[in-house]
Amino acid sequence: MKQLNRLQIFLLLVAAIVTMQACQKDSVKTPLATEESFDDAATITVPSTSTVFRENTLKTDCNTFYGPTVQIGNGHARSWINISRSDKKPLAIGIEFSRSSLQNLPTNPLDFAASTFVLKLHPKAMEITPFDHITINWEPEGHEPAGIYDVPHFDMHFYKISVAAQLAITPFPTTAPAPGYLPASYVIEGATVPQMGTHWLDPSSPELPPTFTPFTHTFIYGSNNGQVIFLEPMITRAFLLGGSTVSKAIPQPIHFAPANTFYPKEYNIWKTAGNGRSYVALTNFSWR
Repeated sequence: MKQLNRLQIFLLLVAAIVTMQACQKDSVKTPLATEESFDDAATITVPSTSTVFRENTLKTDCNTFYGPTVQIGNGHARSWINISRSDKKPLAIGIEFSRSSLQNLPTNPLDFAASTFVLKLHPKAMEITPFDHITINWEPEGHEPAGIYDVPHFDMHFYKISVAAQLAITPFPTTAPAPGYLPASYVIEGATVPQMGTHWLDPSSPELPPTFTPFTHTFIYGSNNGQVIFLEPMITRAFLLGGSTVSKAIPQPIHFAPANTFYPKEYNIWKTAGNGRSYVALTNFSWR
């Protein structure tokens, strides 16, 4: 065997150390717990309180298609859509949160990037609904107005525009949508947030004055440059952890853009007892 000089021995030692460090880095990666693993073959069942359940006696007569998994907190989340086997129509589209995803969430309210999670949709969801993607914004201290929405909660934006178009949104208010493109009751023009859009609220929402019922969940429309660009269930972390079941109508506009696709008329929130997963879904679709 050829004798090695001191330089060659030194280089071999350096290479060995680098290799060991790389292996150590790989070994300390913390995998998600086994019980948190999602099953791509499972069918998500919407609660029996939902209109979509009542109108479809075979509650599992559908296929569930999932988007890619995104890590949130100690767990993960993903998008999903239920499509009926008989007529290929959407029954529900939503978010699945694993049990641990609501734990160890970012705590810095100024770290916008750490608290923003983009969920891609399955291609089939993009084919039969107006939605392009879902962006979850975790608000560790809530946001304005004070005394109403300043509690830890999630903004769940179901966007009809691309991620690139969303990220290009400025903090400056733009032209409001033309009459009829927002529900008639959505007359409060709230904050315009960069990379989100202008938020529209319904004054009859129970958390708003004069009622001031403690905020747990509500529904918001969003716009930019005269277009309605998102539908938004906004839900507190405490409510998701609590496991209450909600099936509530979504106020409807007169006009829809884009047209000739399926839009939801209801939103649902629930939690499964067995695996502790939380679900938020838009359901009860109609052709518009």
